[in-house]
Amino acid sequence: MTENSTGKTNLIIIVIGILFMFLLLYHVFGSTSQGIYSIAEVKNIQPIDSEDPDSNEKSFAVELAFQSGEHKGKTMVAEHFETPGSAYNLTLQPGETVLAVVEKQEDQEIVGVDEHFKSHRLMFLSALIILVIAVLAGVNGVKAMLALFFTLIIIFGVMARLLLQGWSPIPLSIICSFAIILINIVIIAGRTRKALIAGLGTLSGVILAGIFGWLAATFLRLNGYSGDESTFLQILNANIDLRGIMISGIIIGALGAVMDVAISIASSLLEISLANPAYDRQKLFASGMNIGRDIIGSMVNTLILAYTGASLTLILVFAMQKEDFPLIKIMNMEFICTEVVRSLAGLFGMVLAIPITALIASFVYSRWRFDGSVDSGCAEVE
Repeated sequence: MTENSTGKTNLIIIVIGILFMFLLLYHVFGSTSQGIYSIAEVKNIQPIDSEDPDSNEKSFAVELAFQSGEHKGKTMVAEHFETPGSAYNLTLQPGETVLAVVEKQEDQEIVGVDEHFKSHRLMFLSALIILVIAVLAGVNGVKAMLALFFTLIIIFGVMARLLLQGWSPIPLSIICSFAIILINIVIIAGRTRKALIAGLGTLSGVILAGIFGWLAATFLRLNGYSGDESTFLQILNANIDLRGIMISGIIIGALGAVMDVAISIASSLLEISLANPAYDRQKLFASGMNIGRDIIGSMVNTLILAYTGASLTLILVFAMQKEDFPLIKIMNMEFICTEVVRSLAGLFGMVLAIPITALIASFVYSRWRFDGSVDSGCAEVE
């Protein structure tokens, strides 16, 4: 089989795999018309005169043509409200598609407009990004997207369900991390020694990040209540271990950065060992550490800026109400401490993954050469 036909076969297999992942995601999360929610088109909007002349709130009668769900094919009228100047207004236009909700209360159906229907546009943007990655990165880019789909299935389809069934969060997150690492490394790098080195380095860094998170949570007496969603989750399921969930989140959150670092070190040292056959184990390890120090400088900024960007709204609130939220108050708030620990644990795992990966890579690559094998480092693991 020629190289060209092999590439085409791999591409076909990957495309089929991605289609299978879409079907699996659909099976895990269900359709867009389950329960009380349905897709509907806005046919007409008529203003309703307010009974209170002093009220700024505007009322509208919205005629909805249902396109999915139990009421598919029916036309129903929903009462919609808008408050001038409010950020929560849902401005509607005839002809647009919305997510409608129909609830039964005392033998009466209450119809409302929940959100603009965005999922079709979101899928379009996702498909566009996948296409751009496939064109620019070729088969490797499509492989990366396929690995991402498997990761989503493991987290949302497996891990989340098992947590709700009462599984212990920390061991489960380690098992799921191992599965994610295995799938991602094999799909991206294949069954090679380089992939094995990167996988071992990633797993070590993630476990160390989890240990740091557990020790920090114990030291700081964190209980896992990191926001309103934690309280809501505890109300829905009193048996949920919020501290364990928090540490599981630390482990999963550190996984991406640690994997990135480990693959970079393993790949860089492979190229160095091929370009410099005279390099022994000590020189390879020193090169790996030098590369790792440069990676740390950029990845630290990446992690911190990612968390800062996600919390920008909260930062502005604190800045506007600094009398109520002085620094001593902010640094002792539960969810702030939790986010700081999350960042520190990710940095801890990432930094320690560098010497671990460099040590394993220097040992393996130098051993092949000293054994007299002419191995590019990309041979399959036996």
